Amino acid sequence: MSSATQPIGVIARLLDLSERRVQQLSREGVIPKAERGQYDLIGSVRGYVRYLRDQAQKAQSGAPDYAAERARFIRARADLAEMEAQEKRRTMIAADQIEAAWIAVLALLRTRMLALPDRLAPQAFDQPTVGDTRTLIRTAIREVLDDLAEPDIDFETDPEIDGLTDPETDGGEGPRGAETAARSDDQ
Repeated sequence: MSSATQPIGVIARLLDLSERRVQQLSREGVIPKAERGQYDLIGSVRGYVRYLRDQAQKAQSGAPDYAAERARFIRARADLAEMEAQEKRRTMIAADQIEAAWIAVLALLRTRMLALPDRLAPQAFDQPTVGDTRTLIRTAIREVLDDLAEPDIDFETDPEIDGLTDPETDGGEGPRGAETAARSDDQ
C-alpha cells in the first residue's frame, strides 16, 4: 500500500497537471499540502474533483467566466477592426448607407413614375388606336426603368479617409434631397 503523502511529481501526473499548476491549486486551497514538497494523496484527488465539479456548476449556472468573456471581447474587437478595414477598402457598405441609397432610388422611381401621366397625356390623346397608346406607355415605362437600372448613387464616405465631402453639406442632392424632390413633384 502507498503512503498517504506523495511528492508533487506524482500528484501532477495523477491529476494530469503540471507541477506549477499543482502549486497554484495548493495556494488557492484546492489541494491540501501535507509538508514540504509532499501532498496528501487522497485529499489532493478529492480537492481537485471538488474543484472541477464547482467549475462545471458555475459554467452551467451561467456564472461569468472571465477567460471566456475576455476571449469574446477580444474576438468582438477584432471583428470590429476587420469591419472598419473593409469599410475603408470599400468592400463593405454600412447598412444605413444602403438604406439611404435605396431611399434615393425609390424616391427617384416615384418621381419619374408620377411624372409619366403629365408627359404622356398629350401624346396618348394623339394616338389613333388603343394599341398605339399601350405601346407609348410601355415605351415610357421602359425608359424610366432603364434610367434607374444603373442609378448614380454615391455612398457617404469619411472625408478624412477619401478626401471627399458629404453631398448634403456641400449643397448637393443627397438622399434627403431626392426625397424632397419627390414630394415637390406630388403637388
